[in-house]
Amino acid sequence: MARRGGTESERRARGDQTRRRLVEAGRTLFVEKGYFDTSIGELVAASGVGTRGAFYHHFKDKAELFRAVFEEVERDLTLRSLASPPSGADSWQRLCAGLHGFLESALEPEVQQVMLLDAPVVLGWQTLRAIQESNSIALINQMVREAIAEGVIEDQPVGELTHMVVAVVEEGALLVAHATHPRRARQRAAKVLDHLLLSFAVQPRNAVRR
Repeated sequence: MARRGGTESERRARGDQTRRRLVEAGRTLFVEKGYFDTSIGELVAASGVGTRGAFYHHFKDKAELFRAVFEEVERDLTLRSLASPPSGADSWQRLCAGLHGFLESALEPEVQQVMLLDAPVVLGWQTLRAIQESNSIALINQMVREAIAEGVIEDQPVGELTHMVVAVVEEGALLVAHATHPRRARQRAAKVLDHLLLSFAVQPRNAVRR
């Protein structure tokens, strides 16, 4: 006889679906209203999970749901910008295209609100970096390491160079997110990023953008 509520796998599937609906609701509302102007009641209503009890079964508070949303947005951005290089690209082209892709994403409302504006405040710098270290920063680190190994850019400390480049791109993205004319700001920031990347090249190279 099946247990009340179905089998273990059925209950797990329903739980996964409830969690998925909450994350999707958070991904929508946190972009539309921002983290601080979104209530748990609104998240429950938008997700259709029924009760606050369902929310608290999966997340201890709104900040934990935000973290799940941030991780998903950051992972999707990494896949778009860094993990999908131009066809036939070498290490230099992958690095340049990936960093420019991240800068370009600063024009997207989701990236602006979740990653650039709310995440540093809600998660804090250490948590933010810890999440990125296992995803986007790890991939950029690999690109930098490959470019140095291939003699494309000068030999220098990989970890430090990776973090300095990430800091530059993130600051450029913030300028775009806060700008009165975002597309103009993105063009100006991209030009500066090109000059920075070209300064690392051992031989003259062309800047690569998506």
